[in-house]
Amino acid sequence: MKNYITPSVSRPRGPFQLARGLGVGCLLLLAGCSVLPEPKEDPTRYYLLSGESGVPVASVPSDERKINIGVRVVELPAYLRNNRTLVVRNGVNEVRYQDYARWAEPLDVAVQRIVRERLLANPKVATAETAPFRPEIRRDVDVAVRVFRCEGGFDAGGQKTARFSAVYEITKPQEDGRVLVRKNFEGPVGTWDGADYSQLAARLAQAVGALGDEISAAVPSP
Repeated sequence: MKNYITPSVSRPRGPFQLARGLGVGCLLLLAGCSVLPEPKEDPTRYYLLSGESGVPVASVPSDERKINIGVRVVELPAYLRNNRTLVVRNGVNEVRYQDYARWAEPLDVAVQRIVRERLLANPKVATAETAPFRPEIRRDVDVAVRVFRCEGGFDAGGQKTARFSAVYEITKPQEDGRVLVRKNFEGPVGTWDGADYSQLAARLAQAVGALGDEISAAVPSP
């Protein structure tokens, strides 16, 4: 006697079965959404080139504060001008841009601001104007700064350092820009731990402040 296997017949699904299938699909979709990664905090940090203020302005009668100074725009090398990130030099020819450590303001503007603050702390300075200069203010001398380096680095012993160097000029705008003073400046070498970029920014700010103090001391008497 032969055994016959009755083939199964696919029956059309009813509305209840379709609804149940859709519900399961929605649950699976929601379960998939729940495993998406949580949004992460932006790791970028922004730093100001600021530190200790200059020497407090002495109480001097206004008629003795006679020097009017024009602080021209600070010139930066292209590798600093075209990038807002803090820079760490590795050897002579390699620089590394720190993608998550950025200046909160343009570096040339920050250097100009600190130099101006230090000039205004000089009792013999009446004004320190920045470009564009007001026509009603006669400038006795102009100050120009060209930065060579403003960055982190390493010394010969591997110590992590902060270095700033520049050249500055003091000129007479009323005499076709006759140069009164031109001098190279090498800021004091600061140290930092290589990880805390607020330390690096503070050390560089101290060096720029020293530049401002030296320029202020070099300004001629009224």
